[in-house]
Amino acid sequence: MTVLRLPILLFALLLLTVATGLAGDAEGDYQRAKEGYRQLLDSSKKQLYRHNWQKVIDRFLAVEKAYPGHRRAPDALYMAGKASEGLYRVSRVDKDARQAVGFYDRLVSKYAGDSLADDALFLGGKLQEEVLKDFNAAYERYIRIVERYPGGDMAAGARSRVGALARYAPAKNSPSTATVAQKDGPAQLRAIRFWSKPDYTRIVLDLNKEAGFNANLLAADLEPGIGPRLYVDVLDCAPATGLDESTPVEDGLLQKIRTGRPDSDRVRVVLDLVSFQDYKVFSLPDPFRIVIDVSGSGAPELKDERAEIHSSSGGDEVARVLDQVPVEHPLKLHLAPASGHKGLRRIVVDAGHGGKDPGAIGPSGVLEKDVTLAIARALARRLEKEIGCEVVLTRKGDVYLPLEERTAIANKVGADLFISIHANASRSSKAYGVETYYLNFSKNDKAVAVAARENGTSLKEVGDLELILFDLMANAKINESSRLAAEIQKSLVKDLDRHYSHIRDLGVRQGPFYVLLGATMPSVLVETAFLSNAREESRLTNRKFQDRTVAAITRGVGNYAAALKQIAAK
Repeated sequence: MTVLRLPILLFALLLLTVATGLAGDAEGDYQRAKEGYRQLLDSSKKQLYRHNWQKVIDRFLAVEKAYPGHRRAPDALYMAGKASEGLYRVSRVDKDARQAVGFYDRLVSKYAGDSLADDALFLGGKLQEEVLKDFNAAYERYIRIVERYPGGDMAAGARSRVGALARYAPAKNSPSTATVAQKDGPAQLRAIRFWSKPDYTRIVLDLNKEAGFNANLLAADLEPGIGPRLYVDVLDCAPATGLDESTPVEDGLLQKIRTGRPDSDRVRVVLDLVSFQDYKVFSLPDPFRIVIDVSGSGAPELKDERAEIHSSSGGDEVARVLDQVPVEHPLKLHLAPASGHKGLRRIVVDAGHGGKDPGAIGPSGVLEKDVTLAIARALARRLEKEIGCEVVLTRKGDVYLPLEERTAIANKVGADLFISIHANASRSSKAYGVETYYLNFSKNDKAVAVAARENGTSLKEVGDLELILFDLMANAKINESSRLAAEIQKSLVKDLDRHYSHIRDLGVRQGPFYVLLGATMPSVLVETAFLSNAREESRLTNRKFQDRTVAAITRGVGNYAAALKQIAAK
């Protein structure tokens, strides 16, 4: 018996030694990573360089990867989040804040029972609320603390933030909407559309009615083949019959789009990313849809491209809606050689409204969609001739284009400018004049009223755009758009005033226009004249007035380009 017990005892000691050695390695690796973090915090000079932060983050992630079952694994993920948050405080790049949120979320997902889980939820919620301005996502994290970790040290703070952000609670949690939800049933995700290129992808989720949603980013895992993932949870929602569960994209930025149901009352749309720089998620009403913009680092490709629209849909009704996509798509571009004004190689001209959307209607029945198309076509020809650049029309005929598709086309083809042509309207038949807008939030009632009409929304819904716009402004070309709008407005007033009486300068204004949301280039919306004014309605249908308007806009673009060239030469 003694002889038999000795090998068993030796084997047990060997296992204990190996286990102790592994545990010691985990603890040692974690402490070394933590020491590197401490040294970084002690050096204000080292903190100025991104690679120093990334080195610390990678060390913590390596610990979690090597020892996923060790007690230090959640600690390492937590510290990777803290280091990413520290990097954001220096860089002020939203991507770094989102990376921190991703690490915190991964901790909660993999180690929900750890004492740091509620801390990670709270820190992620603070970043969503204070930095990323995604109040829905912040609320969702705080309420999870209250519901899942009521005895934790973060519960009191979470309850306070839940109260402060109560208006961002999902509709299903609201007593006032519970009855409606039960009566009408959940929202339905009917189709997924996307426009794609290596440095930009816009995804649109089409729903049959309004639904709450929140977006979350999962940072790349160190495991081979697992890149970053962005997912959007659509609450109180179900997928339409026949909706594809997986749609390949493979554009260099986005690998594929997947849909699933993490539970019975929500749909999750997952974007498997190859790489990316930033993303924005916002909604548009009538019909309700959720827009996801993902941007990468690749430069726009200067070659023939097709601005294709892709869709994944279920049901004949959705197919009929998608049949309204312009018949001239896809657009094939033949790029002109770089010539003319330096820096302007491609301009997208957008004829407002079209198809089932007539826009404003004049006293004698003139439709805005017809006027804008005529001016846009003439403007494209003149810009190509005088500026020497490639011009893409968002529509070439009387077809309906969703507002989000217009900007997506401009982003996809790498446009240097986006110019949307419109005709104004007012309840007063005496209103007249010319005005040019660029994207921003405006407290001016007249500007908001114009935006409501062009967006096809109510004044209240335009007011609700404020938070969206504040989130989008960081990457918008606000200064350049303002300069472009000023040059076009000045040329319009000066040139038209030579030939016509009663040319009123209504100035350059800021407005929350859906058609300009998400544009990555200087973008303006030109209200050429008031279709609701009989005198200006007559002018808008006159070929000479259209040509003079086109000439003035072209001169404004030329002046803007010349100014850019002078600035670049300094």
